[in-house]
Amino acid sequence: MKNQLISMTLLFAAQTLSTSATAGNIICPQGLDCTQGNVLVTSESIASIYVDGQYTGKKTPAMLSLPIDKHIIGAGLDKERLYYRKEVTTAKKLQQVHLTAKNKPTPSTWKALFVGVPHAYGQSKSKTGDKQCSTHFDKSDLDKAYEFFKFNMRSHIEPYSYGTVEWDIERRDLTVPVELTYNPENQWYTLEAEQGLAELDNVNPGKYDTVFYFWREEQKDCSFKSGYFGLAWLDPTADESRQTGYVTVKFNPGDIGVEKTLDKYKNNDPGVWTHEWLHVVIEQFYPNRKVKVPVPPKDKLILHAAVAYGYEYPWLDWYKDLISGQVRFGKNFAGIGPEALLSCTIVGAAQDKC
Repeated sequence: MKNQLISMTLLFAAQTLSTSATAGNIICPQGLDCTQGNVLVTSESIASIYVDGQYTGKKTPAMLSLPIDKHIIGAGLDKERLYYRKEVTTAKKLQQVHLTAKNKPTPSTWKALFVGVPHAYGQSKSKTGDKQCSTHFDKSDLDKAYEFFKFNMRSHIEPYSYGTVEWDIERRDLTVPVELTYNPENQWYTLEAEQGLAELDNVNPGKYDTVFYFWREEQKDCSFKSGYFGLAWLDPTADESRQTGYVTVKFNPGDIGVEKTLDKYKNNDPGVWTHEWLHVVIEQFYPNRKVKVPVPPKDKLILHAAVAYGYEYPWLDWYKDLISGQVRFGKNFAGIGPEALLSCTIVGAAQDKC
């Protein structure tokens, strides 16, 4: 009887081993059928799996069936928000791709310039008639806005990219008043790209990825109110914007002041700067580089198609999935993704380095 029990125990162990191991000493994770595919992808913790820049919809550990060829296997760690990648050549024989911190790429550096506008003026349109007036921000106001700007870029875009984007942020405040442009067709006041960049003496192609202007919309009886919060120029490779991303943001602190108004944004719509940067890169820049992005409904921009793809305000999940390339698109996924962010920046394109 004792020998029979020993034999049964050995048989059970052999059966268990046969379901958890494969040829070549690759240990198949429990619950995974490693005969279904030719690549086993594992990582230090649960991660989203990418192949050649496209999100697969699978989490590690997982099996993939890949053509025999060279591929880039990537893993975006869900908790740590880091990206690991490895170039491999697949074969018919099962192989394991285990991604660790040794496979972490160097982030791409994105250069941003925040430009504070202490003094904006123009012809204010009102029911009582046109008049020239001006709005003002003091240094303390611009300091608060700059901190909110940095918070947006580093607390959203960097982790949403799995750490493949690293911001190098500079600031400059204008020292002379700037005149706003009025467009009678849409009744908007703006600081046009050619106008805003003309105020800066060193913004040539390849200097910055994006320049962000910040000016005051209303103050007392002076109003430059328009139907937008921020405007982004959609082609950052154009000569009009010196092959630089360009954004202008108008801000109305009302009666409660800059700090309290910014706190309201942090609590209710904290991605306002992320939104404008996404316009710069996802409408034309990455699509022109053959990156698969969501298709917007007719007469809409990609970024304004959130509801059509099932997302809800305040849109942070939408921004995250657009940046990480994880927007559900039919049976597949779309968006920018870590590989595209690593491969090319606006500065890199301007310098012909992509």
